[in-house]
Amino acid sequence: MPPLFACLRSSRATSAIVDVARDFSPRLQRQGPACVVFDVSGLGCLLGDPTSIGEELARSAAAHDGPIGVAVAPTMTAAMLLTLAQTGLTVVVVDDLASALSGLSIVHLKQLVADLQGTTFLRASSTASGKEAARQRYERAFDMARRWGLTTIGELAALDPGELSARMGQDGVRIRQLALGLDPGPLVPDPDVPRFVERMALEWPIDTLEPLSFVLARLLDPLSASLERADRGAAALRLDLRLVDRTVHGRVLQLPAAMRDARVLRTLLMLDLESHPPGAAVDIVTIEIDPAPGRVIQYSLLDRALPSAETVATLTARLGVLVGETRCGSAVLLDTHRPDGFEMRGFVLDRETSSPGPPIAVARGAPSPHSAPAGRAFGAPASSSPSIGSLPPVLRRFRPPVAVRVTVERGRPVQLAIDRRGMPGGRIDRSAGPWRTSGAWWTDARGRWDRDEWDVALGDGTICRLFQQRETGTWFLEGVLD
Repeated sequence: MPPLFACLRSSRATSAIVDVARDFSPRLQRQGPACVVFDVSGLGCLLGDPTSIGEELARSAAAHDGPIGVAVAPTMTAAMLLTLAQTGLTVVVVDDLASALSGLSIVHLKQLVADLQGTTFLRASSTASGKEAARQRYERAFDMARRWGLTTIGELAALDPGELSARMGQDGVRIRQLALGLDPGPLVPDPDVPRFVERMALEWPIDTLEPLSFVLARLLDPLSASLERADRGAAALRLDLRLVDRTVHGRVLQLPAAMRDARVLRTLLMLDLESHPPGAAVDIVTIEIDPAPGRVIQYSLLDRALPSAETVATLTARLGVLVGETRCGSAVLLDTHRPDGFEMRGFVLDRETSSPGPPIAVARGAPSPHSAPAGRAFGAPASSSPSIGSLPPVLRRFRPPVAVRVTVERGRPVQLAIDRRGMPGGRIDRSAGPWRTSGAWWTDARGRWDRDEWDVALGDGTICRLFQQRETGTWFLEGVLD
């Protein structure tokens, strides 16, 4: 799971930004009196995508006096630079970090270095003389960059690190790393912020999941009690297993809603470990919980109660173990012309009603409930009437497509043969096509496609969609229209 950090920056020294950050994550680090960065990686299921997280942060920050800049980015350095350049605005960057930072003025980078001097972020000396010497070195480095004519962060990041080290020393290399948005060190949580952490060093290594379940239960029981006393719930679980080979097997489990039932949390962790088991025996077990405000749900007396978030989370976790994480979730269309281009994403509860959306599970070899409107050849015309009879036909796809044998005469399919029982086949009375589609030829072999599609009507009235791969000449049954 990629990391995600947020930064709040105020125009003046205030404790409001720390109060806002504490409502979202206990893993926060102060970077001066007017700036704080914190880890929001575990809020995906609770709040949504990074844009939604940024909007929630901006909404909470707007309730306090004075403008507060909000930025969400994959690194702490990038988030701090974005708040320096866009004070009072909300900026969310996830994909192209280099492009987002390249146009910023080098003045913002100089200001960031000045703010971080004396903190653990730049690993400066703790003595007054050491801090002053570091300040002078960085001042000379930026003065040299000014004489070179560098005006943007992108121009500094494009310099060769070896040449930069020869002229500026290691200070220049550190500055270039900041210009690239790289973090020189990990986030060190503020000790004044209450954290929900439990750790156990085992007397003997554990190499199976069954005894590990008892260890998790022993750690989660006091954590659940602490959450209940604080009126908090778990938004994310962070499990670190230190193995006998001195490596750490880390897992971050995002939860669809704030919950604190120890049995449910243990079940979710065990199901996740079944899919992602550690590679060696376990020596030390550490569990940290990212808290969120407790849920208060009032159902209507006239409507049927919906399943709880704990029930839905456990069900989807079990389905993920059975069919795979990539085959369980909500189907989301991708921005592509590729036929049947979609991906499965985790379920997200509606924050207004705290009710889960309709689950969609896709199994191989069966018609998918993720259907697409069709009717290119034999469909009824579109109508604004909501009646069932006026709706256009729907293509029910087979995943994966079924290989078939097609007889072609004069360039058109006339006979469909299939080996599977219960699948449509026989004489083709009518056909429409071909519709040639291709794309992603600039990527690897798995991503590109090049095929001719046909809509055909069989003798028994069944309407199917066929396609032929142009590279191999193989025919496939993609779906049935009804």
